[in-house]
Amino acid sequence: MWKSAVTGLVASALLGVAAANADAIPALHDALPQEYKDNGVKVAVFNDWAPDEFLDSDGVLKGWSVDIAREMESRLGVPFTYEATSFDAIIPGLESKRFDAGFSSFGSTPERLKVLDFISQRKIGTAFGFAKDSNLVVKEPKDACGLTVAVLTGAWDAQLVEKLNKDVCVAGGLPEIQMQDYTSQAQAELAVRSGRAQATVAASVKLAYIAAQTGDMKVSDLVLEAVNSNIGVRKDDPLGQVMTDAIQSMIDDGTYKAIMEKWGIADSGMLTKALLITEESPDY
Repeated sequence: MWKSAVTGLVASALLGVAAANADAIPALHDALPQEYKDNGVKVAVFNDWAPDEFLDSDGVLKGWSVDIAREMESRLGVPFTYEATSFDAIIPGLESKRFDAGFSSFGSTPERLKVLDFISQRKIGTAFGFAKDSNLVVKEPKDACGLTVAVLTGAWDAQLVEKLNKDVCVAGGLPEIQMQDYTSQAQAELAVRSGRAQATVAASVKLAYIAAQTGDMKVSDLVLEAVNSNIGVRKDDPLGQVMTDAIQSMIDDGTYKAIMEKWGIADSGMLTKALLITEESPDY
């Protein structure tokens, strides 16, 4: 596994760098493989996961993860080419080299770690979202048993619901959770609003953001296990360590905290130390 060549150099390079307008950091730029210095970084961004990554009404990419990407672009000193896309297109796109990095709030799973390395951005738990006028109460895992739940196909949150269903509902002889698959989170939320599903699942910060924006949803008290919310790169690509060091530089100079505060998520899920997650050094 490629080791960081910039630890220690980053701290000294940061002296005099303004947190709000960081210039390229030579140590980070120099550590990039030549192909990225020559061609820049092709970035896939999930287009439907507010407040992490999303397209606004004008078709502009926004979100706290997008802010991290743009800050990273500045610090690495190479252009990032952004493409908004669906969640299910990102991992195949990374494997085929259509993309070099995926900003899509990935969960790190054993299966994904066989083909990707991950750069943690923060920790986020999974919650249930209901229609505001619903009488449902989910305060502990067994309360979810028997519900019809709309999920985003392939998402980490859906895997957590499958695990809850097996370990709690089936094992406890309770009614099973009925899962409905959708290709976008917006479709899953629409299923709840239209009554086709009783609940959806997503990151707790995302559902809280949606509830505040729309006023027609509420969020469960239950938050399932907090996991890393990650950027994905190809397995063993040195770009992963450089991006990890870039996040550490943001933590060190306060930019990381400022981004989290901007989006109202400066909470216990914030990182205090950057983390590169690999199959050899997993962290879920």
